[in-house]
Amino acid sequence: MREGYGTRAPRAEEAERVAALVHEAERSQDPTAGARTPAEFRAVWSRLDLARDARVATAPDGTLAGYAQVDVVRPGRLHADGYTRPGHLGAGIGAALIDWSGDRARQLAATAPHAGAPATLLHYVMLDGAADRMLRARDYRLVRVHQRMRRSLAGPLPAPRWPDGVTVRPCDGTPEELRRVHACAEEAFADRYEGVGRSFERWSADLVHERTDPALWVLAERAGRIVGVAVCDLTTVQDAPSGEVCQLAVARGARRTGLGKALLLAAFARFAERGVTTVGLDVDSESPTGAHHLYARAGMAVTATIGQFEVSLPAR
Repeated sequence: MREGYGTRAPRAEEAERVAALVHEAERSQDPTAGARTPAEFRAVWSRLDLARDARVATAPDGTLAGYAQVDVVRPGRLHADGYTRPGHLGAGIGAALIDWSGDRARQLAATAPHAGAPATLLHYVMLDGAADRMLRARDYRLVRVHQRMRRSLAGPLPAPRWPDGVTVRPCDGTPEELRRVHACAEEAFADRYEGVGRSFERWSADLVHERTDPALWVLAERAGRIVGVAVCDLTTVQDAPSGEVCQLAVARGARRTGLGKALLLAAFARFAERGVTTVGLDVDSESPTGAHHLYARAGMAVTATIGQFEVSLPAR
């Protein structure tokens, strides 16, 4: 890194500063990126060894100029995240944080219960940007392309048309209900890339937080069984409230019935009732269900293209 810059572990009380840094970095590449809250960072940090699994980069004046973390998704699968604050590009922060992430991931992969097994480290970065080039230079492979999509909720919205026998309601937020929603989502995504799902504990840590409002979620049931879900959340985009469809899942036995489109339109309506004027989501552009085509037909447009890059960490 350029002279005067350095790295250290973040402090627990810096969640607000880190959230602001990350949002600035994301908005510089995609103005429609949703803002993550300090509470979300505190939740992630609670499952990390903060002194070893995260780093902030500091500028010569002591301000935070970059952030990175490494998280174990499951045995053999690690995820790194890194950001450089606008105004500090070209100082070598991105390269330093990528190299630190790789070193830390190798350390984590070599410890119990992961020791001795091959592992993979993945990053999600904007395609054709500086991070893309730095990862390729370090032998990372582009394995998947994801899209961020968004649409306005201004004006009349089409009403959902539900398949015969399907009833719809919000989630009640109880632990039992959350487990049923998770089970439906895991069944629906069993044919995803790699075909390996998330445990309930990891899923709930990723999607359920202090501002979660299950009344926004849309649950579709048939014969008392959840066959489709739209897991929804509120965020902030360009300093205004916005909706986010975090997961839209249809059980395989209920596919090709129009249920996915109905869930999406119902989610739009829930957000509009709250006075939200835009909604977004992320989607795998190579989804075997063709979900990105459904979203485009529902009026959503691509705002950013994100590459999933991976590198193998040799077994030790």
